[in-house]
Amino acid sequence: MRNTLKSLKTFALAGAVGALLAGSAVAQSIDEISKYSGADRLEKLAAAAKTEGGLTLYTATPVEDVTAMTDAFTKKYGIKVTVWRGSSEDVLRRAVTEIKAGRYDADVIETNGPELEALHREKILQPIASPVTPDIFPGAVPEHKEWVGSRLNIITAAYNTNLVAEKDVPKGWNDLLDPKWKGKVGLEAEAYDWLATVNASFPGGEKEGIDFFAKLAKINGISLRKGHTLLTNLTASGEVPLALTTYLYKVDQMNKDGAPIKVLQLGPSVARINGLGVAKTAKHPNAAILFQDFTLTEGQKILVERGFTPTNVKIAPLPKDLNVKVVDGAAMLDKLAQWRETFEKTVK
Repeated sequence: MRNTLKSLKTFALAGAVGALLAGSAVAQSIDEISKYSGADRLEKLAAAAKTEGGLTLYTATPVEDVTAMTDAFTKKYGIKVTVWRGSSEDVLRRAVTEIKAGRYDADVIETNGPELEALHREKILQPIASPVTPDIFPGAVPEHKEWVGSRLNIITAAYNTNLVAEKDVPKGWNDLLDPKWKGKVGLEAEAYDWLATVNASFPGGEKEGIDFFAKLAKINGISLRKGHTLLTNLTASGEVPLALTTYLYKVDQMNKDGAPIKVLQLGPSVARINGLGVAKTAKHPNAAILFQDFTLTEGQKILVERGFTPTNVKIAPLPKDLNVKVVDGAAMLDKLAQWRETFEKTVK
């Protein structure tokens, strides 16, 4: 009995110490946690995250892909991730509605760049001072640092190698005005942000870009198809000999599988960002920041294995000959109606 009481006292003391440590972690504000940059930052985050016991992730990422990431995180740190998944619009709507109503379930929010920028405007996200940031592709980290891009959905041109001879492959935009391309050029039917980003890259600015694509549509026509993946498949099958807006990863996958399709660099490749941010109201701030760091470091290798283009160029450099321009998420929020109108007037 005496030994039992002694054991209970020891257990109680250990519990009190544990509670004290946990209490000190909880007492530390998310602002303090997010700004800490000491050499032991990762160790402190991991230790405090374990006392928090888990985290909740709201995400628009496909189930198989997010599961690969969360399983790897849990395996390394022993921290369970509760996932709620929906469309990018649903993730934005749910996060804003709940947090504004005082319900703070979401610790990390992962979705598309424009939706993340909308969360910034709603003052939902916490800026994070991470040592990983300098390794991230320029343009994937907004100046406010309230969210960071974890992967790029790169849109590029591609052509069918059975139908387009090497000598006929266009070297620049103006080559597409040749009559031999009549009825052979495809474009995704709602590529508003792509057109706006590409137009801005022309030497003479947006007007020069608009004039070029209007001329192309008038002279040779542009075949509009709904969906980037569909357009990629149609290029590989030969229905669309040359497409301006295919997903780079999909072209690479199909090329490796033996399909007659190849990437073509005509002007810049346009990148849409997908990323993640930590909620200011996170109940598990240490675990949330740790998960963001994991996604931007070891998680980048997982993204590569699953066919994505990660943003950490130190871990996974982009192809040297790939000229990438990132879609401005803030501009897309403000100018989408204008971009849509320009698109429809220009290429239809």
